[in-house]
Amino acid sequence: MNNILIDYNCIDFHKLLFLKGKQIGLSDQESYILNIMLLLHEQGVSLLTPQMIAKYCTSDMKAIDQAMLKFVNERYLDRHNGILDFKPLYRRLLDEKVEEVNQVNLIERFEDAFGRPLSQTEIEIINSFKRDGYDDQMIVDALLEAVRSNVLNFRYIEKILSNWARYGKKMRNKPIENTTNEAFSDEVKNLEWWKV
Repeated sequence: MNNILIDYNCIDFHKLLFLKGKQIGLSDQESYILNIMLLLHEQGVSLLTPQMIAKYCTSDMKAIDQAMLKFVNERYLDRHNGILDFKPLYRRLLDEKVEEVNQVNLIERFEDAFGRPLSQTEIEIINSFKRDGYDDQMIVDALLEAVRSNVLNFRYIEKILSNWARYGKKMRNKPIENTTNEAFSDEVKNLEWWKV
């Protein structure tokens, strides 16, 4: 029933967010920032940045940035191929359970791929990927693409992400699929090669 209410915009989530923000674990400042994001989203703005939100509030950029990371990391919002999805917020406001998603530890994945601990600057670059709207799985896929191409640097990964955002996700180096014996005829399977 609630999905129908959400799909047809039957609920004023702006008012509900102000009334229930504290109950769902948001500070007043975070509720206000999230309300601005919700309003911009409803106006058709697909890429929300801290600079854009700073135009409408007095919070400093660092506070806005931290709030936006919290919204994604604590599943107030979801990201799908760089686009924010507000349905987890709607479900929280309607007291529905938000399904848990296996969180990917990006730092560990990058350290495994690079074979060394990451510097603070590199960790900040990963956070900037998340702020730019890329979800964890897309970042991991870009890292795997860079590993397969044997180009392990953050600029290359950033270019992969921006190209996927612009042109759609197309992995150049797809994993090789295992061929099974079912693809071969019985004649080939039963061939006694030592007699040929």
